Amino acid sequence: MNRFCICSLARSAKFKKMETQYMKKIISLSLILIILSCSETVKNDIKIKNNVDDRVNILSDDYIKKTGQKLSDFEKKTSVQIVVLFIDSIGKNDLDTFVNEIANSNGIGQKHVNNGILIFLSKDDKKIRINVGCGLEWIISDKIAGSIIQEMIPYLKNGNFEDAIDLAINKITTLSESVSWKISKKSLNKLNNSDINSIFQFEGKKIKEEPVENLEYDNQSNEFITVKTKEGISLNLLITFYRYYSYFINEKKDVIITARLTKVTPVTFQLLGVER
Repeated sequence: MNRFCICSLARSAKFKKMETQYMKKIISLSLILIILSCSETVKNDIKIKNNVDDRVNILSDDYIKKTGQKLSDFEKKTSVQIVVLFIDSIGKNDLDTFVNEIANSNGIGQKHVNNGILIFLSKDDKKIRINVGCGLEWIISDKIAGSIIQEMIPYLKNGNFEDAIDLAINKITTLSESVSWKISKKSLNKLNNSDINSIFQFEGKKIKEEPVENLEYDNQSNEFITVKTKEGISLNLLITFYRYYSYFINEKKDVIITARLTKVTPVTFQLLGVER
């Protein structure tokens, strides 16, 4: 082991100058590649205009009007916002990053509960993505979104774009309206089994993280957070493996947490969002 370390140090001293020159060449080449790559990307400054935003003129006007109204009515009824966006190409952009940027910059879904969905189609690239808000990931997991896309593909291959979108919308609306999206004002001190699946908002800070023994949900992380609320109530907070909002919960200060109750004993919630 010591011999290996000594050899490494000797090599480092001998080739230091050569490696420095080599690194300069790599950096220069990297900058050239970045410039070339940027010239082939599509600028992502898309501002969605309607619930059904067709930028390739592939959907009929009647379909856009009727489906747009359907999605608007569904949002009023449930607060779940579903948006369809059809563009020509994403260029050389990464699909997931490109669609995430659109969803976030357009604020799809409601604040706190994060219950928005973007059905994205790129005609020339033949790419589809169903982008699911953090709050909806517990209900529409990556696995479910993937299966919906697989069911859409035969319609898309035959040019039946409207049928494909209808299939996705019908699946998504059925799943997302299976639970309430209203935030309960009930005190956490008075929870009972009738409150399961209700959404609550509370202030709290992280006490610790622990491993999950049995994963119950597709997108669930293998860790959960123990939180202590301002009122002194200890509870378990399940998080998804993306962990985005969980990073804003720490031991230093209380934050406003929005979560869905899944168990009364022990008190367990699914994290939907955090007000930063």
